[in-house]
Amino acid sequence: MQKLYHSISEVSELVDEEQHILRYWEKEFNQLKPKKNRGGNRIYSDKDLILLKLIKKYLRKDKLSLKGAKEQLDKYLTLGQEATLFGQIPQSGNDFDSEAQRKAKKIGQGAMYVKSSELTELYNTLKEASEILKA
Repeated sequence: MQKLYHSISEVSELVDEEQHILRYWEKEFNQLKPKKNRGGNRIYSDKDLILLKLIKKYLRKDKLSLKGAKEQLDKYLTLGQEATLFGQIPQSGNDFDSEAQRKAKKIGQGAMYVKSSELTELYNTLKEASEILKA
């Protein structure tokens, strides 16, 4: 059975970063919000772990600044939310564009129209994130 939450020491080992770095990233990246248990200790979900691995990739591998990493993470999360709004990625870009427009009108003003090129980029980013998690 897989754990639902991980301690900061476990996450530190999984991500291969010091605990103080994880706490710093928590202050810098408002998307990263680990919960705290009754004792006040941070407990990280799998979502938090994915975010930490992406942050590490952006900062260490891609050599982005904090600002650049924040922008990339925002873009990644925004595209992910929009993609789930419309379901799976269709094979044809034109089919998706018209389908997305139709669904956006049906759902209302809160829905956003997503171009197929943005979904392709999202797909590649998600695939990359998946590979990071497997490593």
